Amino acid sequence: MKKSQNKNIFIVEYQIGFSNFFFKEIESFQPREGNTEYEKLFEGVLLLECRPEILEKSSFVKRIAEVVITFDNFNELDALDPSYGQFYVRIRDSSDCHSTPDERILGEKLGAKGRVNFKNPDNIFIAYHVKNIWYLGRQIYRASHEKLQTRKAGMRPFFSPTSMDPRFARFCINVADVPEGGTIMDPFCGTGGMLIEAGLLKYNVVGIDISQEMVLGTRLNLKFFGIHDYVVTRANFLEYSNSLKVDAIVTDLPYGRSSSRAGIETAELFSKLPQKMYQVLKDDGCLILVTNTTKFIHNFDNLFTILFTIPLTIHRSLTRYYIKMKKNIKD
Repeated sequence: MKKSQNKNIFIVEYQIGFSNFFFKEIESFQPREGNTEYEKLFEGVLLLECRPEILEKSSFVKRIAEVVITFDNFNELDALDPSYGQFYVRIRDSSDCHSTPDERILGEKLGAKGRVNFKNPDNIFIAYHVKNIWYLGRQIYRASHEKLQTRKAGMRPFFSPTSMDPRFARFCINVADVPEGGTIMDPFCGTGGMLIEAGLLKYNVVGIDISQEMVLGTRLNLKFFGIHDYVVTRANFLEYSNSLKVDAIVTDLPYGRSSSRAGIETAELFSKLPQKMYQVLKDDGCLILVTNTTKFIHNFDNLFTILFTIPLTIHRSLTRYYIKMKKNIKD
């Protein structure tokens, strides 16, 4: 991979169990970045050319390190610039091995001196070893598990046990291809999980739900997370009348939840949704659906093009499908 003039090269560690979700995010970032090239070093680790602030949006990213140098063996190394201050070194390879003697030797070669405060060093360096090449990266981002936990359903002022895990709500927002400052709508917003993630990413958010309790609860949750620029309305989405056009609709469809379906049968709901969603979306709009069934997805065929479907098994009798569609432009 050649280094561009405007972007640095980074090593990204991601959650292996959800690599299919992570790679779809990378694909969605590509148009906004011009070209997001990557090389898989080994499972869970990529060499990637992209702005780190884009990568930090993903809840499947564990660590980002900026590549400082590459080398073949320790004997090639000189001490790092003193401006890096106190640091320590960790080694990662395809077996996720941490070799304590090699880490000490590498640290000495790089000029590490004295006792290091492991809780608060000036820098942390990660040496990734693959195919007889070493990549030395300076850690610039480490995902906070604690921060993610605060957004889980049970930690919100208003919650429902059926609320989506914030990791997957964030994924839905990331792959929705919304421009900076764009608008995202969730027409079945429930407790506001999708809107929270969209609002934290600085998008304009519009929520609709037929339940007044859910509308009030969503407003409370948005304010709790510091999101104040929103529109959340009680309405039946199928009867929703507004001239607003949005960049994306992102929603967890209310399959099997009669209160969210305005009392109509699931088959009827799915037969009417495509046309209504088509009307609300801008011409280049994107539709992200999460559903427990693909039985009715064919209803969208004439108005939308399916770009991907990712199944996620929850347990033996439940699979959730994450579906991305693009609005077809009529001639």
